[in-house]
Amino acid sequence: MLILGVNTWERDMPKELLIKQALRFAEAVKSQGIAELQDFWLAHDRKLLWCTWETENLKALEAAFAEMNKQSGLKSELMPFEKVPLK
Repeated sequence: MLILGVNTWERDMPKELLIKQALRFAEAVKSQGIAELQDFWLAHDRKLLWCTWETENLKALEAAFAEMNKQSGLKSELMPFEKVPLK
């Protein structure tokens, strides 16, 4: 299933650091067999990062995001693509 992730943050973080952390997280999730990152878009000036994931284990992906949020200070929302409001 395809999942959309929306990440936001409040404190200033360098763009390069965000990308590096996002790719490190994606590699960790992939190596655990949880999900594979398909693509991401960064709107650094708006403190938004969108990402798409392919997974068959949404609960494990949610748990991985919860742990990442606790460590990084990000706020994330995950939803199956068919439930994304495209208006």
